[in-house]
Amino acid sequence: MKARWIITAVSAALFFGGSLLTSLRDPWFQNLQRPAWLTFEFLIPFIWIFIWVCITISAILVWENSKNRPWLFMGMYAAIALLTSAYSPIVVELKSLIGGMIAGGLATIIVYILAFLVKPISQKASWLFLPYALWGPIGTYLTWILIQLNPGAAN
Repeated sequence: MKARWIITAVSAALFFGGSLLTSLRDPWFQNLQRPAWLTFEFLIPFIWIFIWVCITISAILVWENSKNRPWLFMGMYAAIALLTSAYSPIVVELKSLIGGMIAGGLATIIVYILAFLVKPISQKASWLFLPYALWGPIGTYLTWILIQLNPGAAN
């Protein structure tokens, strides 16, 4: 089996695995106060699908263009995927907005580092981090806002 299919399968499993573990449609989460400017919440799942596809393609490009097998980089891609997938279970199941903010912020930091590290291997792979690099701080900031609006729910 080609590596690109393995990377795609692992990525899909992590993406859907996080979604299957819990849902942000949980009543507790849905009842949290939201900022008035959050009028685009219905778009957030589509934003994440796009980001996930970009990260998956980036991982494939790094694997295919690397002279050696880039296991460290693949581990960093996996860390990003695991932290991103863990956001919903942390927030909903553990009811921890602070934990979700930490997981999202940490994933975003790893994105910045990995985008820089893979640039010599593939500029396309590096550029494919741009959607996450732009959205990660917004998502982390939004979680911080939720903490401010819902101090009793922060944990």
